[in-house]
Amino acid sequence: MAYGVAGLALWLVFFLVVPPGERRACYPTLVFTALLATIADLLGVVYNQWEYIGPTIGGLSIWSDFGIAPPQGGLAVYLQRKYPARTPVNWLFWIGANAVGERLFVQWGLIQYHMWTSLKATLFYFLFFAVIYVQNRLLTEKPERKDRQGMI
Repeated sequence: MAYGVAGLALWLVFFLVVPPGERRACYPTLVFTALLATIADLLGVVYNQWEYIGPTIGGLSIWSDFGIAPPQGGLAVYLQRKYPARTPVNWLFWIGANAVGERLFVQWGLIQYHMWTSLKATLFYFLFFAVIYVQNRLLTEKPERKDRQGMI
């Protein structure tokens, strides 16, 4: 139930914060974040790092991968575009929020660590959001135009 509430709350925030005209620009990040979360969870479950307790499909929490992760990635990218001067604070906020949220899910008995710790989870979220940041940069970077005078 906590996954569903968190997922629905994050999607609601996404739809309230990101204006309708700017949501389309977030679609690649939403899809990429869902895929990245699914792959990370698949590796974590297969290698017995952690286990989701509760509604799972093949050991994966679909609410976590499709309900929680995508709106976080979308909001992080949108806020970076809207407030570029606050980019480091924005990304650190999402890293911290995920680390705290995961710790709460562990305390509530929704996730069980086997060979995983809160420190590993926090370090993982640095990598997770760094990959989302790089993906966004690669999609939004515009190639340089060569000046016609400089061409032979």
